[in-house]
Amino acid sequence: MQGIEPKFHHSLTERLKYYRFLLKETADESELQQCDAMIRASELSDLYQDYLNNKRKLEVSIKNYRDHHQSLQKLLTPKIRHLIKKSKKRQ
Repeated sequence: MQGIEPKFHHSLTERLKYYRFLLKETADESELQQCDAMIRASELSDLYQDYLNNKRKLEVSIKNYRDHHQSLQKLLTPKIRHLIKKSKKRQ
């Protein structure tokens, strides 16, 4: 699974901050309020936070799965060995 690299996200947010700064310097307030890029930047930040939350949940889920898998494997391995030995003795 491939994720969003923080460097990739932060480079765009830095460009947006610079763009906002330039708008403040050159445009009037009404143009700044109606700027589509600023609205979309807010949406992008929300999506990135949602991604980070989901990523953390997935990491926890994967860790829980691995822990459960390993504990089950540790439980089954000796039991299987015991049954194999038992079956060999019967033959």
